[in-house]
Amino acid sequence: MTMTTINGFPIYAVTQKEVPCELSYFAKQALTWVEGSKRDSLSEEEIADLKRRYHSGNLTEKETTSLFGEMVEAGIMSAATASFIYHGVTPIDESKVDLTKNQSVLTRCEDNFLGKPDFASGLAGVGTMFGAGGLGIYKNWYEYARANTDVDVEKSGFFQEYRYFLDVLARIGL
Repeated sequence: MTMTTINGFPIYAVTQKEVPCELSYFAKQALTWVEGSKRDSLSEEEIADLKRRYHSGNLTEKETTSLFGEMVEAGIMSAATASFIYHGVTPIDESKVDLTKNQSVLTRCEDNFLGKPDFASGLAGVGTMFGAGGLGIYKNWYEYARANTDVDVEKSGFFQEYRYFLDVLARIGL
């Protein structure tokens, strides 16, 4: 175990030597995805194929992960965005977090948000949302973030990838 301090507070980090760990199924599969050329929608034939294979609101972890992989490879979203969505991260800028104010985290989102570590990744994410309450929960969360940001969501690549993904899900009935 290693120890360091941040702002005078001790931080203990356990290394993989002390506690062996393994990548999640999603993370293992994400390593195999090849991002396709960016586009904002799928053809009617592609949608029909997805409807045939992903017709249930209760997708398993493997089915959910496979669907995300197909969206990445089709160019609907990047692998980074797929990971954010899967883990339940909405497009927020946590540099504006003020826990003394209600809902203060949904104040701004920039495209350069991608790749930043964030507190929201600790949430159960879409993997659980698919099984528990459906993607409607995530769609509502996304719409709330979209309504409460001060960036142009029509120009933000980050918001657009989320919207393209949600549009595909709506078209296939999930």
